[in-house]
Amino acid sequence: MRLGLAIVSLILIAVAMLTPGGNFPDASFNFEDKLIHFVCFGTLSFLWCGVGVKRVFVNGLQGRVLKNYLIFGVAAGIVLECAQLYIPFRSFDYMDMIVNEIGGAAGLLAYFKIPTRAIGLD
Repeated sequence: MRLGLAIVSLILIAVAMLTPGGNFPDASFNFEDKLIHFVCFGTLSFLWCGVGVKRVFVNGLQGRVLKNYLIFGVAAGIVLECAQLYIPFRSFDYMDMIVNEIGGAAGLLAYFKIPTRAIGLD
């Protein structure tokens, strides 16, 4: 179940970020936009951190959890933001990328703090 949700989450975020846009407001800091980035990448990181990992054997940031976090919590936020340079009516934004990374780190922290068995993700 976790892998399926993680894949769907990645696809939805990629489609949302890489679909050509229309007339976006030209604001240097839009709180709602940054909140959406934070939640999306926090969720993405939270879901992917546990893919292929047996929770009972996780003592900290090691092995598969670290690889999953670096790929989906860090690299995905950078790659998807940079890819917007090549999409019509989209633009690269350093603040979006920073918020993506903060959200990814929050997802990693949530992975270790939220008992995923209680919500059916283990």
